[in-house]
Amino acid sequence: MPTDHRTELKEIRTFPSLVRYLRDEMGWPIESDDFEELTFEYTPEELGIDVASAAKIQDIKRLRPLTPNQPWGIFFVKFEPRRLPVVALRRILSSVALKKRSSANSDDRAAWVADDLLFISNYGEGDKRQISFAHFSQNKLKGDLPTLKVLGWDNLDTPLHLDHAAELLTSLLAWPDDESDVVRWRESWGSAFILRPREVITTSKVLAVRLAELARTIRDRIHTVLAIETEKGPITRLMKAFQEALVHDLDAHGFSDMYAQTIAYGLLSARITNPKANAADDLATQLPVTNPFLKELMETFFHVGGRRGKAKNGSGIDFDELGVSEVVELLDDANMEAVVRDFGDKNPQEDPVIHFYELFLKEYDAEQKAKRGVFYTPRPVVSYIVRSVDEVLRTEFGLEDGLADTTTWDEMTKRHKDLTIPEGVDPDQCFVQILDPAVGTGTFLVEVIDLIHGWMADKWKAENHSEKKIESLWNEYVPKHLLPRLYGYELLMAPYTIAHLKIGLKLYETGYHFDSDERIRIYLTNALEAAANKQLTLDFMPALAHEAQAVNEIKRQQRFTVVIGNPPYSVVSLNSGAWISSLMDLYKMAVRHERNIQPLSDDYIKFLRLGHFVIECAGCGVLSLITNHTYLTGVIHRGLREQLLTAFDAIKVFDLHGSALLGLKSPNREADENVFDIQQGVSVASFVRRRVHGAANDLSYSDLWGSRDYKCQVLSGSLPLSQPISIVPKEPFFFFVNSPSTDETYETWISVKDLFEQSSVGFVTGKDEALISFEREPIASLVEDLANNSLSDDVIAARYKIKNTSGWAVARRRREVVHDTDRANHIIRVAYRPFDNRVTFYSDFLQRARYSVFRHLLKNNVALITSRLVKGERPAHFFVSRLPTEKIFISPKTSNNAFVFPLYCYTEERQIKGVATIRPNINKLHARRIAGMLGLVWQDDCENESDEGSALGPEDLFHYVYGVFFSSNYRTRYAEPLRIGFPRIPLTGKPTLFHNLARLGGELVSLHLMESPELNNNTVSFIGSDPPIVEKVSYSDETVWIDKAKTNGFKGVPENVWKLHIGGYQVCEKWLKDRRGRTLSEDDIVHYQKIIVALSETIRIMKEIDGVIDAHGGWPGAFQNNKSS
Repeated sequence: MPTDHRTELKEIRTFPSLVRYLRDEMGWPIESDDFEELTFEYTPEELGIDVASAAKIQDIKRLRPLTPNQPWGIFFVKFEPRRLPVVALRRILSSVALKKRSSANSDDRAAWVADDLLFISNYGEGDKRQISFAHFSQNKLKGDLPTLKVLGWDNLDTPLHLDHAAELLTSLLAWPDDESDVVRWRESWGSAFILRPREVITTSKVLAVRLAELARTIRDRIHTVLAIETEKGPITRLMKAFQEALVHDLDAHGFSDMYAQTIAYGLLSARITNPKANAADDLATQLPVTNPFLKELMETFFHVGGRRGKAKNGSGIDFDELGVSEVVELLDDANMEAVVRDFGDKNPQEDPVIHFYELFLKEYDAEQKAKRGVFYTPRPVVSYIVRSVDEVLRTEFGLEDGLADTTTWDEMTKRHKDLTIPEGVDPDQCFVQILDPAVGTGTFLVEVIDLIHGWMADKWKAENHSEKKIESLWNEYVPKHLLPRLYGYELLMAPYTIAHLKIGLKLYETGYHFDSDERIRIYLTNALEAAANKQLTLDFMPALAHEAQAVNEIKRQQRFTVVIGNPPYSVVSLNSGAWISSLMDLYKMAVRHERNIQPLSDDYIKFLRLGHFVIECAGCGVLSLITNHTYLTGVIHRGLREQLLTAFDAIKVFDLHGSALLGLKSPNREADENVFDIQQGVSVASFVRRRVHGAANDLSYSDLWGSRDYKCQVLSGSLPLSQPISIVPKEPFFFFVNSPSTDETYETWISVKDLFEQSSVGFVTGKDEALISFEREPIASLVEDLANNSLSDDVIAARYKIKNTSGWAVARRRREVVHDTDRANHIIRVAYRPFDNRVTFYSDFLQRARYSVFRHLLKNNVALITSRLVKGERPAHFFVSRLPTEKIFISPKTSNNAFVFPLYCYTEERQIKGVATIRPNINKLHARRIAGMLGLVWQDDCENESDEGSALGPEDLFHYVYGVFFSSNYRTRYAEPLRIGFPRIPLTGKPTLFHNLARLGGELVSLHLMESPELNNNTVSFIGSDPPIVEKVSYSDETVWIDKAKTNGFKGVPENVWKLHIGGYQVCEKWLKDRRGRTLSEDDIVHYQKIIVALSETIRIMKEIDGVIDAHGGWPGAFQNNKSS
């Protein structure tokens, strides 16, 4: 090919320059250089092109016939977009191509068959302007869906690409020597086009991304149609049918989503099933018999959303408008055989089909993936659960073939006299009936099939059957004993479809011939909804009625003895139907009085409850799920654990840990990883019920720490499992883990929650960046803007990033600010972090002000700060404050929230003649009991230290409590109970012990409030000559550095002081890190030096406290053999 062709093609960016190339290099008989003279002009309106497509078109011109017998219609189309807009080009095709109906071209406009049309397009921007020749070919297999193929180039193409383009142009698209041979002419020009307008798909990854892109387009277009259709529109009717039959809370967005995923994955399944029949209409009929519902559903979708004029009453939606044609073309382009080979990959760690689906869902709708808690289950986890259930069936139920066993209910009841056949169950039905209630992409059921096939093949081989006979036996077993026992429920269309695909591929892999019409019993339904009682008659879509009837019958009558799976995790559950909510009452009864029982509404808890219910309905069986492991130890889950212990004979817990939220390391201090790509730790639990009524409560626990690879090796059976330990669950928490034993006396001590009458979790601003400041001025400016009626809510939102949320009506609360005449006095200092007070606008404008309790801290007062739970941190969650305190004051982990216990309560001023009265916020009964044990008298108004006199006052008791909590030995010895509940206070009848601890506790209170004279005994110096800008905080050589160069810092800080934690914060580091980018003032430097003194003294006093307690008998002896009141 001559080199100058490359140059010439690169320089063609306009139609006139192309015309010259057509004439000079391709031999087209063009006699004029005037492009306008050579062409007819069309307008989009003239061709009946819709407004959306017309907006993309700059010009449409048709080349005048160059010879009398020219069969081709040649159009020049100039587009605005950067890429060739396929849909817009199809609109033009639709307008100028001959229609089947004679009336289609009743005007005098010229028309051609689609095969005789050539479109020359110009699109792109600037130097990237591109020329493309486009041709629609009418494939007989494609009904009336022509395929677009292109030949194009631009100036940025490689020389080889330009050479190839020039060769095709000058050879195949050259003007023919014999114009009369129209057949050959068509053949030659048609053969120049071999590529579609976008990339040829060669990998499953690219296919997933592209399929997701097209599915999004279909979803958005269906959603648009629903918005403009009437109630009787075909798409709207179909949505309402789904609402009535299967998914009762389905909305327009959800239906659009379902439609798009059905089209995308239905066509994918059909393309895999039959690679040769690739028309949309044909593909719908090619879906396997194992999924009759999807097959008819696809046909209905194509009927309702088919080509305009072809669907019933002509009311359908053009495939081109939906983008369905592009999905068909995409799948045609893909090397599907290579994708299928990927699907059959035997890598034991991964499932390529799932990776394909996960990538699809991530690209299609990442938010939906997160909302629904959709995460694939690694094969080793699935294998472990399936093998474990198989083993339970053998050992606990005496079923020799495990999951493959076909023993009937009648036979089981004869073997086990304590078993009864559930009402409505056929005695001849197989006992082992398997359900995955959150089947997803079918991973668990595929593993069950794999295990059963392996077991049966080995069994038949041991019986000396030939390979041919084994294949025959298997093809008898599958429709008779396998498919009728496998069930799954799925809510989302894409995984529902791909589950059928995966199971079909697995059965094919095992040698199953699909000679039977036996379907795969996976149903499109919400597992957490009850069976509907209404009889459906959907004439226009009988499959939907049949599917609804089938799944309702299964939910009512079918009894399952095996429930397995990986349910979704979602604290903010989208599943809040009445039926599952009523079932959940069983788990919530014991904790109804709690402030927040939201964790019990997590989807995984609901599926656990569903599995519990299903096994109870059968009377016996095994439930095995992998879930979030929080329920094993969560205090709020205690009622759940108690109910499970009551319902099941044996519970086997295998804790896989891996919580990124807790950040725990393994016992050997190595990093611990999750087997999923999620933050929550997980566990596998198997719940076995052998009889109609539960029995001995056999609870065992084992766990696994380490890397993901290590855990997967153990789970796959490559490495040995740890030996489980037996656990005796105890009231009131019934923990499912092996907790170190503590002194029984601890539970007899008084909880701070009981000692103090009023308390509250810390306040929440809702937007700390705007509502918390180091200085008063920024908050004052904010308040001024909030009260300014001329500033709209949108302006406030943009300026301060404060906007409405479900729990924070900013607009309404702004109105309260406007009417607040005392707002300047509501700008106050608050306790934000240990030793770190900040400024906020403390009013009802805050998201959670907790005013009912914190009003007591707006006057002279002091409060104990502690936590109810301690997760992922060592118990050190004790501090004091005189100010309203923020929620995560004591720990960044929200589970370890700060609870605040004021020492005094103030009455409302307006109630007592304008004068506020004060009383201790201490339960009098407990106070008098404590005083009595010490031989003292409780005095509400005694605010001074008792000096071992006859009276016990509030501050004495407060200081005593604080002193006890700063015993290192107390925190270590009672670490486990401190993790799961409010700290408890040991009582003593030893006045000397009490007063010593109160004295030391008082010293700590004074230090932590930054009020102690000891704080002036500074031994730390600030070094450095540069401005003290906090850049990077580090520690070395007893110096806390604040810059990268380590030239500025605080010298003389002992390492134990640097490392000391208050709650979840390393104070010396935290205080400075929170000031990164700021220049420390002289007051800041002095304050930090005082923090060092306070922490150094805290360490000294903590040792003294332990010494005092040891001198009186240690733990718990120092607090035994006390006087009684």
